[in-house]
Amino acid sequence: MQNPVFHELPPLLIAGLREPLDDQSAKTIPLLWKKFAPYLGNIPCQKGRDAYGLCVKSNDSSNGLYYYMAGCEVSEFVDLPKDLSPLIVPAHKYVVFQHTKHISKIRETIDYVFDKWLPESGKQHNPQSIHFFERYTEDYNPETGFGGTEIWLPII
Repeated sequence: MQNPVFHELPPLLIAGLREPLDDQSAKTIPLLWKKFAPYLGNIPCQKGRDAYGLCVKSNDSSNGLYYYMAGCEVSEFVDLPKDLSPLIVPAHKYVVFQHTKHISKIRETIDYVFDKWLPESGKQHNPQSIHFFERYTEDYNPETGFGGTEIWLPII
């Protein structure tokens, strides 16, 4: 695993499709991405070509549930297609890990971040609204499942 890098991000405005995380998520998340793919490049006010997969704590924090959102950054929430939800990711400090294996192995990188790196780093996870997110740069190839994939973890 490569050494992570640290970034501070301003708020991100994300528009996307979302669904609850549950024991079927390994199957449903790829289907969510297939459903979201036609929107990429066709969302009003879309910024850039990066896509985001976000693990977000639900508004009802008492149940401890999370949802997953497949989305992209927008400059404002104007004229969004009715199926898309808006999400504001607050400004924060992040540690960023490159995922270099096939996308089907992304869980290995996530497990490394939470189970090995975080306990040994002296850093503290800060999941106030975003548990973590995946960033897929324009180098990511959805046909091959390789390239341009990062894991962003909010830290204190």
